[in-house]
Amino acid sequence: MARELDEEIGLVIPDLTGFVTLDTLDASGAFKGRVRVYHGTLNTPAHEIDLREGIQLRWTRIEEIAEMTMDTGAAAVLDAHHNADQPGGRQDATLPVVEVREPRDHRSRSIVGAHLVLLRDGAVLLGKRHPDSAFAPSTWHLPAGHREDMESAVTCMVRETEEETGLRIPQSDLSLVHVLDLLDPGSTIPRMGLFFAPSRWEGEPVVREPECCTEWRWWPLDALPEPIVEYTRVALGAISRGTFYVPMGWS
Repeated sequence: MARELDEEIGLVIPDLTGFVTLDTLDASGAFKGRVRVYHGTLNTPAHEIDLREGIQLRWTRIEEIAEMTMDTGAAAVLDAHHNADQPGGRQDATLPVVEVREPRDHRSRSIVGAHLVLLRDGAVLLGKRHPDSAFAPSTWHLPAGHREDMESAVTCMVRETEEETGLRIPQSDLSLVHVLDLLDPGSTIPRMGLFFAPSRWEGEPVVREPECCTEWRWWPLDALPEPIVEYTRVALGAISRGTFYVPMGWS
């Protein structure tokens, strides 16, 4: 571990201790490989680190990883660390095991996102994402989020709307108005964007998550701001034309 750190970032981290053992299983549950994961602390700005392998380093908050394309093993380890009672590591050789099973077919997996299309007097509600956001920093976007385990898309939409804007919308008042079938460049996991419009809502939008969004503003549909998330622009244009489904990024 010390050798790899020196080769990749030229740093010595003195408090490295074992954290977990990551076991990878194939789709049938058969063992494929094992990686020992270490824990350490570092208080150095990312731009001061001598990156010798790879293309970029940045400090990332745990809540941002849901917006990132990430190896499933790395995501599982970060989740285990976030939920550990004492994530400082162990000196002994016995470590907890985190298991990750590969999907049976990558093509059968999709990330599902719910997006709110809130219209008032010909204008749509958009939020400006925080400059430090892992996804689309300083860019305008709809209220949106990924659904959690065992959560329906409309339940996700209601939850994300209240968490982000403070607006309250009953599930029964949401209608599906558009489906965007998105494949990001370089990604092997498609994203299915579901866009919901409410018939009514309670409250006025406020910034409830300032670490993610810095402001909410109403924008005319024919004068959208720049920069704006490109798939948001595509979806809003399709909704204005009455087009229910659009594939994007597929060759």
